Amino acid sequence: MASIVRVPVNAGIGATGRWVLRWLEFPAALAVVVTLWQLASIAIANKTLLPSPFQVSQAWISLVHGDLREDVLASLFHLGVGYGLGASTGLALAIVSTRFVAVESIVDPLVEVLRPISAIAWIPLAILMFGISRMVPIFLIFYASIFPIFVNTVAGVKQVDQQLVRAAQMLGASRRTILARVVVPSALPYVLAGARLSLGVAWMAMVAAELTGADAGLGWRLFWYQEFFAMDKVMAVILTIGVLGYIFDTLLRHLQAHITRWSPDSAAYDE
Repeated sequence: MASIVRVPVNAGIGATGRWVLRWLEFPAALAVVVTLWQLASIAIANKTLLPSPFQVSQAWISLVHGDLREDVLASLFHLGVGYGLGASTGLALAIVSTRFVAVESIVDPLVEVLRPISAIAWIPLAILMFGISRMVPIFLIFYASIFPIFVNTVAGVKQVDQQLVRAAQMLGASRRTILARVVVPSALPYVLAGARLSLGVAWMAMVAAELTGADAGLGWRLFWYQEFFAMDKVMAVILTIGVLGYIFDTLLRHLQAHITRWSPDSAAYDE
């Protein structure tokens, strides 16, 4: 039976063409969404239920000159503190777990029990502990950020080729050298992928927590406008959340591609 060879659609356009296509992906997707949105708005013909893209853009401009900047800063503060603590905790737990079997036997079952529980489920308990304050989103972001980077880091360390480790040992490399030159480069793509996943779930946990348990932030502002049926401003805040999430993920992908240039996937993205 003849084998089928798959040729990428953009294989013959060169690195510059691929770079242009990659940067056109977001505007093209945005144009499709706006077109469908406009058609749905015309079909529903209810400005309160579904405002048009023009109305939402006008509302977004008014928000930029109003409260949006403070809300974005508040959300970034929640995200920075919660994600920083959660990602560093997950990374530290993964390193200790892969180093000591006794620790892994305790931490791994605990992680597998807690990991399926959404951060949203902890909102009532967080409100009871901290009240309506910035500590609620920080705590939930911290919780959500731990598990993806923990699981990926453990998987990355365990997949290190032991033949390379033994070869380094036979050549007289110290434990520190093996860690720096063999283990870390091999596990780093997994760690960065875990960091990216952690950022995604942290962003979602942040919005959910701010909706009910915070006194500032994009999620809180979303709930505030919903109470007044200002759906154009609600949609403007939702789009702001989506665009900011896309920007953060893109920056992290570029960082991942830059740090792990030897990885075939990263090299293809960084062209």
